[in-house]
Amino acid sequence: MKRQQTTDMTHGPVFRQMAVFALPVLLGMLCQRIYNFADVYIVGKFLGDQALAAVSISGSAMYMMTSVMMGVTTGVSVVVSQFYGAGQNERIKETFAAGVHVSVWVTVIITAVGAATARPLLELLQTGEDLMPQALEYLLIIYLGSGATMLYNFASAVMRALGNSVVPLIFLIISSVLNVVLDVAFVSWIPMGVGGAAFATVLSQLISGVLCLLYAVKHLPMLRRTGTELRKPDIRLAGEILRYGLPTGLQMSIISISDMTLQAVINTYGTAMIVAYGVCMKVEGLGFQIADAIGSSMGTFAGQNAGAGNLARVKKGVNSAYLLNLISYGIFCPAVYFLAGPIMKAFTDTPESIRYGTEYMRIFTIFFLAGGVLVVYHNILRASGDVAVTVLMGVSEVITRIGCAFLLPALFGYRGLWYVSPLTWVCAAGVGAVRYYSGRWKNKAIRLAADCREQQ
Repeated sequence: MKRQQTTDMTHGPVFRQMAVFALPVLLGMLCQRIYNFADVYIVGKFLGDQALAAVSISGSAMYMMTSVMMGVTTGVSVVVSQFYGAGQNERIKETFAAGVHVSVWVTVIITAVGAATARPLLELLQTGEDLMPQALEYLLIIYLGSGATMLYNFASAVMRALGNSVVPLIFLIISSVLNVVLDVAFVSWIPMGVGGAAFATVLSQLISGVLCLLYAVKHLPMLRRTGTELRKPDIRLAGEILRYGLPTGLQMSIISISDMTLQAVINTYGTAMIVAYGVCMKVEGLGFQIADAIGSSMGTFAGQNAGAGNLARVKKGVNSAYLLNLISYGIFCPAVYFLAGPIMKAFTDTPESIRYGTEYMRIFTIFFLAGGVLVVYHNILRASGDVAVTVLMGVSEVITRIGCAFLLPALFGYRGLWYVSPLTWVCAAGVGAVRYYSGRWKNKAIRLAADCREQQ
């Protein structure tokens, strides 16, 4: 195996390793975000505000699907990084094979359940009859193409767990460019409506996933398995993947439920508010790519060092993650605050939507650092084996978001909606901080390192 294809993060300068790892992850996530921005921009420009509102509503429903997938692939990533830190190459091979089986079955379930419940879900979101046909069309195509989403997330998760964040970026850049071209082709040149935007996204993700997986198998011998080995996965390792993946998926899913509750409240304010909120969610999602990239770096770093039993180095990683968040949001938040108006005008010409969106962006940017720290706690606790508390953090987010979604508008009008997510980030980050600084996660990490050594 060529060593440059992987990175051992159990030695070397901590801040530099985490920054170098996080940058390609961030660029990759930004490319993935281009999928969504391209859909929103092209749909809004060629099909109008009604189609844009339909796609925005579908985005909230889509997060339920992607959260489960991200949970499963995170489970694969955590187990692989732990074995890599412990030097267990054969167990990495077996984890890869088990992860393939788990991913396939989860994809089948998501596709079936998603297609069957798409309309009821949109109805729960109080989607108007004028928006329902387009929202349903977009959502069904995304659900039926969920295998493409899972494929890329699985392949890139394995590569990143081994310390390689560059290769997934390269293939995602190629796919992002293709996605923009296909968006224009299927929405403008070939008038397929909002379904064309969804189909372009699925096809682009499929291409990036296939390329990333082929590269990983070709250049990393530790991932190669025979047909017989793939047909007979290690049940214990599949269980380990689910032990990390299901709580993560559950935590993300219950957060998505609270997000959909907020979306349902937003939908009662009319199309102008829906459009504004939809665009703001894209910008907020863009900002969270920074947190997720740093969190991904934290997860890989903590997983490898927890597997190696080096807890002092894990704590240094957390401090480096704090600093990375401070630097990143020190640039991003002021930029969004002052450019909020022009950002809204790029997506819609409706004055009311522009006013709503500008107000919201200037509020959530003030609280973004809390969201970044929240993601750090999720990743350090999960990678160290302290999974249950991350679910508790998710529950705290649900309670705060749902409660505030109904209480704050009643007290302060529509402007109360703008403080729902920021207050949620602060409360959940507080739960994570209490757990981390209590030091109880170290006991889980010590047992995890012992388990890795026993499997030699």
